[in-house]
Amino acid sequence: MKKLITISLLLALMVPAIAQDYDFEPEEKWTVKANAAYLPTVPILIDLFGGIFAGIAIGLNKDSNEMLDFVTPPYFSVEGLYSFNEDWSVGVSLGYCGTVFKTVDKDTREVHSTSAITLIPINVEGRLNYMNRPKCKLYGSLEAGAFLSFGSGDFQLVPDVQINPIGVEFGRRFFGSVELGIGMNYTGIRGGVGYRF
Repeated sequence: MKKLITISLLLALMVPAIAQDYDFEPEEKWTVKANAAYLPTVPILIDLFGGIFAGIAIGLNKDSNEMLDFVTPPYFSVEGLYSFNEDWSVGVSLGYCGTVFKTVDKDTREVHSTSAITLIPINVEGRLNYMNRPKCKLYGSLEAGAFLSFGSGDFQLVPDVQINPIGVEFGRRFFGSVELGIGMNYTGIRGGVGYRF
């Protein structure tokens, strides 16, 4: 993991050296992007630690012959940004993450009970382009909003903050992106694809 982070940072730092210098007025004002990160979010990690302790307690109960299984899908998000100029963009980000817990029989793998937690982060996003070239952009962004949390018949609203100090987009209208971030949505690296119009 350390090598992957080091390589990503070095590539991000090389971008200004390999990008050509252009003076241009961007024609594209809107950007739509889909992202994914496999590293779990902070609320999911809290649920997983709780699930681990519940799994240990269930496993130690020899009379029940049960164990706890859980599944955590990757974090997904879709964002739309409007560019005011070459440097500043503002938009909205909508995401999904969750965990499914199953209590199963150790021998037959029959499911005895299931519970799920679904988190939907809705954020306002601000972005600053450090470097803005037609085929390459280096940027940082800040997202703030709320998690809508659904699970076990209850609903909660939890504050949400995400800081992405380094992001790179490569391509023109159709592009790929890599971001390094820390916060409630994800910690580590996420990748994405997008389109400008």
